[in-house]
Amino acid sequence: MRSLLLSMLLCLALISCGGGGSDAGSPTSLQDVPRNRTLILGITLFKDYDSFNPFILGTSSPGFDYQYEPLYFYNAYEEEDNVIPWIATGHEFNDDFTQVTIHIRKGVTWSDGHPWTAHDLKYTVDMLKAHAPELAFSTDMDTWVEKVEVPDDHTAVLTLRSSNPRFVFSYFTYNFGNGIHIVPKHIWEHQDPTNFKNLDLASGLPVVSGPYSLALSQPLQRIWDVRSDWWAATTGFQDLPKVERIIYLPFGNEAKWVQQLLSNEIDSSVDLRPVNIKSVLEQNPKISTWTGREAPYGYLDWWPLSLGFNNLEEPFNDPEIRWAINHAINRQQVIDVGWQGAGKFTLHPYPEYPPLMRYIDQIQDLFDKYELNTHNPALTAEIMQRKGWQKDEGGFWSKDGARFKMVIDVFPNLFQDFTPILVEQLRQAGFDASFRATNDVYTRMTQGTARSFVMGHAASVRDPYFTLRLYHSRFVQPTGTAAEYFWRWGNAEFDTIGGLVLDFLGRVPEVGQQVEWENVRITVLEASRRGVDRVRIEVPGSQRRETA
Repeated sequence: MRSLLLSMLLCLALISCGGGGSDAGSPTSLQDVPRNRTLILGITLFKDYDSFNPFILGTSSPGFDYQYEPLYFYNAYEEEDNVIPWIATGHEFNDDFTQVTIHIRKGVTWSDGHPWTAHDLKYTVDMLKAHAPELAFSTDMDTWVEKVEVPDDHTAVLTLRSSNPRFVFSYFTYNFGNGIHIVPKHIWEHQDPTNFKNLDLASGLPVVSGPYSLALSQPLQRIWDVRSDWWAATTGFQDLPKVERIIYLPFGNEAKWVQQLLSNEIDSSVDLRPVNIKSVLEQNPKISTWTGREAPYGYLDWWPLSLGFNNLEEPFNDPEIRWAINHAINRQQVIDVGWQGAGKFTLHPYPEYPPLMRYIDQIQDLFDKYELNTHNPALTAEIMQRKGWQKDEGGFWSKDGARFKMVIDVFPNLFQDFTPILVEQLRQAGFDASFRATNDVYTRMTQGTARSFVMGHAASVRDPYFTLRLYHSRFVQPTGTAAEYFWRWGNAEFDTIGGLVLDFLGRVPEVGQQVEWENVRITVLEASRRGVDRVRIEVPGSQRRETA
């Protein structure tokens, strides 16, 4: 199901903002900034107000995305010239894509004046490798990177364990909240990254490279102020932002946001329901949306939503049970009622951006073959009865005296427009379903204690494999141990040698192409447009093997 982010933008009035405090996130005073140079954002979660560590799983601490600037940015809405060099000026791979040389832009500095160099990139990658799987992207770096060398301050050479032509794009090209945040070595190297708070205004933390400095961080607000010494402005690479102050106001709710938007107290909020968007559009002519003043109001998001499960735990570890749940869902009704038609559903976990369509068009026949979009409670009943479930006097599936309960976890103020529709459909099909919205939902999803949940995919934006890798079993962690990705789904066939080749290359290979992994050489002998059909495996000192 596609998430259309229903954010609101509006014109600004003139007021001033101020505040103060004495803890690690509070300065002694704030400078005055006019309202028409202040961007105020209404958000939901902000539980880590005293921390600015982008690597700790489950952290909710806004500002990472633009304060730890990436090597590249990516614009998925353009078919050409969509990779934008930023900290990097360019890079090149060797012939077999097992080594990449990255060139760092000269003149880049951190907010404390220290030069941004290739040593910062090396430190970040090495630090993540050393703490796999505890930190965000640590598993990926440990899987892919053999070593990082720094011949000079503006050059980094990354040697990979196997061919990966998508390595720089996958991990160091920032898009839609995805990408590794490179941190300053001189600040982090003497810290434990698993618990480093990285926030103490009196000590100048956090040290960042982006155009704003943290001015205040308290439980009820975070304030970033523009800094005139931003490297990109002083070198002429970019203009200084016109927005002089950014304020995040957490723990809002939709009713509050509507009133704040109408009174010009905030400028944008997290998702609003279509009925409320229509209301604010009618009452304030200065308000606009991503599609102007007409539906669907949102932009095509990269974060397709799904009903997810902890697939390690019963009963969701049974794929037939998941199929039974699938056939209980009427996706179009969820859109029509929950979103009032302001959106569309999808049967695949990919946003339909121009670069992805040539892949999406090739899998349409699979949806029909597996009847993925078949809303049929009779099929649900057939599967459930075959699995030994019977309906009790209340009309709910029961087995061994226990009902099939499904508590769906959602974020506060998110997904509560369509989740009640989904819950009702499941109840009508015999599942004792309900939902809850709590502030610790993200933590419970990472830990696996949320057995069912609504969550988006960190989706591919250029080709399918970034999404497919989310389901590799190397990311599966036991319930109770934090996992980077929450589904805890593993499949032996998906993890076969053919799947390994696809994952390492990031694309369907050509016949004859080779991959080397842990002293094993794999040669592709047969491949179709959808995958690898047969490979040859060669291990030094042993006979060659072929496998399909």
